[in-house]
Amino acid sequence: MDRFHEILNNLNTNLSSNNKQLANDDLQEYKEDFYNMSLGSLKAIMTHAKNILDSLENPTVRDNLTESWLQGKIAVTEDYMRTIHDFVMYVSDNDDTSEGGSKPGLWENIRKKKEREGKKYRPAKPGDKDRPDPKMWEKLTKDSKKSK
Repeated sequence: MDRFHEILNNLNTNLSSNNKQLANDDLQEYKEDFYNMSLGSLKAIMTHAKNILDSLENPTVRDNLTESWLQGKIAVTEDYMRTIHDFVMYVSDNDDTSEGGSKPGLWENIRKKKEREGKKYRPAKPGDKDRPDPKMWEKLTKDSKKSK
């Protein structure tokens, strides 16, 4: 009977380590999928923006760019792209992000503020209570300063 328990324990240990490896493999596969989707979307955004900018001499394009509802969409898109850019370029794995830890991170707080304020949202200015302190700002921008 002891031999039976030993075999079961060994089997359970092996299954547990195999499950962890499978979970890790699945996570890497999902990350690769998300990367490819993000890359495809960014390329599409770039292509569409380039097409518009290359067509500015066309009177119809120029006229269409004066629509008030379109300015709102462009402003929101610009804000989203700035947020995406700042996160991708300046936040490293060990920085204060929304994943891990017991408190929401800086970027999660920004997203919540945008949801809360809706169209009235404006980024915090230096000195505002919602603005990261200089120490946190340095931490968030340290990678970009190294690459310059």
